[in-house]
Amino acid sequence: MSTISKLPKEELLRLEAELLHSLWHDGAASVLRLEQRLGRPPEELLEGLEDLMRREYVYLHWPALHNPLQSVYYLTTKVRKRIAEMFKETPRYRMKVFWELLCREEEGLPPRDLLNAPTA
Repeated sequence: MSTISKLPKEELLRLEAELLHSLWHDGAASVLRLEQRLGRPPEELLEGLEDLMRREYVYLHWPALHNPLQSVYYLTTKVRKRIAEMFKETPRYRMKVFWELLCREEEGLPPRDLLNAPTA
C-alpha cells in the first residue's frame, strides 16, 4: 500500500499530529470516523496513517475485508505510554482516567492499567 506523498512535508506532519490526537482522544477509529472528525479526504488520511504505521506509531487494529475505509486503527502501546507520560500530571488527564475507570466499574468490568492496554 505504498504511495507517493501528495502532501507537502509540513502538511503531512500537521495531518499526522491531528491523527495522533484523534486516536488518543477516541481510542480506536476507522478512516470513516477520522474523515467525519477531521474533515479530511480519505486519501490524505490513509497517507498519514500509512506513514504513522511505517514509523510504528499506529497499527491496524481491525482490518476490514471489503472496504479499507472501515479498517480500525489504534495507537501503539509505546506511543500511548509516551502521551500518557506527558499528560499524567494534568487535571484533564487524571479526570479522563477517572472517567474510564468509573465507566468500567459501571459495566461490571474489573479495573485495569489503562496505560498498558491494548498492546501492539
